[in-house]
Amino acid sequence: AACWTLGALAARAYDSDAFNVSGGRGYGTVIARIIQAGAFASGVLIFSTQIDLLLEFGRNVQPGESPETDLRLLTAIVELINDIGFEAVILSSWRIYRASLTANADGRPPNYDPDQ
Repeated sequence: AACWTLGALAARAYDSDAFNVSGGRGYGTVIARIIQAGAFASGVLIFSTQIDLLLEFGRNVQPGESPETDLRLLTAIVELINDIGFEAVILSSWRIYRASLTANADGRPPNYDPDQ
């Protein structure tokens, strides 16, 4: 979660422009900020995984050195793919949904009724 928070901060995903599609702005800025945040977060995650492997083995390891290192490297790769893919789908879906709420001038969903 820390990597994705850093990615959002680096891409300035907290700005209102990052999820505001009102006034015919479209989703261009929303998608661009999602891609920027995801790329930064993925880089931080990959870098931290490399540091973890370095600390675990005490050196830079390569595939094919031994069955133990191969298993650990494959485990790390699968974890990276799963984490990046899952977080990309979930966070992108949420950001696009959140941006769609600003399509109205008041920033609320079309069927919003405060009296319910």
